[in-house]
Amino acid sequence: MNFFKKLFGGNEMGKSEDGTTIYGYDAPDERQVTSLSEILYMEELNEHFNKVFPNRETGVFHELISDIVHIDVNIMEATPDEPYRVLYTNGMSDLPMTLPQEIRKEYKHLERTELMMFLPADWPLTQKDFEAEENYWPIRLMKMLARFPHMYQTWLGYGHTIPNTKEYEPYAPNTELSGAILFALPEEVSTVHTKDGNQVQVYFLVPLYREEMEFKLESGMDELVAKLSKLPGDFLVLNPNRPNACK
Repeated sequence: MNFFKKLFGGNEMGKSEDGTTIYGYDAPDERQVTSLSEILYMEELNEHFNKVFPNRETGVFHELISDIVHIDVNIMEATPDEPYRVLYTNGMSDLPMTLPQEIRKEYKHLERTELMMFLPADWPLTQKDFEAEENYWPIRLMKMLARFPHMYQTWLGYGHTIPNTKEYEPYAPNTELSGAILFALPEEVSTVHTKDGNQVQVYFLVPLYREEMEFKLESGMDELVAKLSKLPGDFLVLNPNRPNACK
């Protein structure tokens, strides 16, 4: 698989040997950014995902009240050949992230980003279902991380890990998963070249256990992916009770 080169930086609680980070939770500054009325790359992103995941019924969870950026979550239904739902954000890339000064010139093409996940075909996704946090937390996670770099004037990139809280609290009562790492699918899925000459990187969210995040900080991204790949089933499809690869 053709993965992105690991990058460095961020407000970290800890740093691994390969330089990728777990972010801290410092308060954002006082800068206010006006939310854009229309999602800048909506049509191009939708066209891209329909091309790489064809023949799927689609829907979208529209955000009614937005802060800084308007974040919608698009849903692509499962197919017989690929029995999982594809979720991706739309709106995070409206604003460029704040890349560290030392890498800004070389990696400026990575400043616009969206996020994606795979959910099981039977994951409850109705408005009624979302009244239970056990069902809603993947959507909440995507929306929260889509705003994170814009709220804190930072960035997210391949290999970055973000705990749910400083205490690694689980996302919901039905899971012990308590953080996430940004992964990358092959380039034909994860890179969108836009008509205005920009580029949108689509990172894949993989929820993790605390022990897996700590292992990644100590041993690096490649070693963690190797452990996750040995688990039964596909670790890319969310299973709130999957085995812990590092316990």
